[in-house]
Amino acid sequence: MRPTADSTTCAASAAVYAPAVEHHRQVLAWHATARTSAARRQTAALAADTGGFVGFLTYDLGMADTAACHYQRAAEHAQEAGDVASCANLLGQMSRILANQGHHRQALALAYKALRLADQRAHPAVRSWLRAVRAYHHACLGDARAASADLNTAWTLLERADDGEVPPYIGYLSAAELGKWTGHTLTRLGGDTPSLFLRSRTALDQARAAWPPTMVRGSAEVLTASAHAYTASGEPEAAAHLLSQALAVATATGSSRNLHAALHVRTLLARTTGRASSRNP
Repeated sequence: MRPTADSTTCAASAAVYAPAVEHHRQVLAWHATARTSAARRQTAALAADTGGFVGFLTYDLGMADTAACHYQRAAEHAQEAGDVASCANLLGQMSRILANQGHHRQALALAYKALRLADQRAHPAVRSWLRAVRAYHHACLGDARAASADLNTAWTLLERADDGEVPPYIGYLSAAELGKWTGHTLTRLGGDTPSLFLRSRTALDQARAAWPPTMVRGSAEVLTASAHAYTASGEPEAAAHLLSQALAVATATGSSRNLHAALHVRTLLARTTGRASSRNP
């Protein structure tokens, strides 16, 4: 069974990438030579697991297109294994990559596909996370009503998720994780509505306060999201402080994905402070 995305703590993705890829290749070889249907289902399930982990590592190292391919193949293996929930989760991970590349309509379509699968019989934790991700995709396209509906459903499903049967690949789901996605979503919806930025900041402040110390890479993401919200709401000093922490974590873990996101927000912050300086010479 693969570890969860952040269970490698501060270890750089590059340090575990090669052995993870080699193990995945071995699993694929087992799957290719499996002779019975039961053995093929078993090895397909393992391939979905290891493939998803390689997809995460690949994305963390900044190779988005390759990561999407890994997730796609892992989803196909999960489907072959008859694990609808795992397949839906992997499609949701793919949708994140599409959104970060700016392909928001494709990301939304993939999230809808994932939820159609998940709504059949997936664990509430899987459906909760997918709803939160789809809320963000709706926000990227400016659909505040749909985003709000998905967020509300995500939080409702979270209340049913702690039943002792949460699949390991979604074991990181918590109020902090949903708070992060709430912040992402409200920041994207903010526009000219200051109250949404304030709500985003509050959600992200709460997420940071509750963030598990073992989820190191994820802390860089929530710090960057907070910095973005503080930048958008006109609090440059707080944003800069949060960004310095995010950059430190991204550097320590060798996470190109988090480093790129933090540098993007730093650029936004520089533009914001530059405009403020020009207005107040």
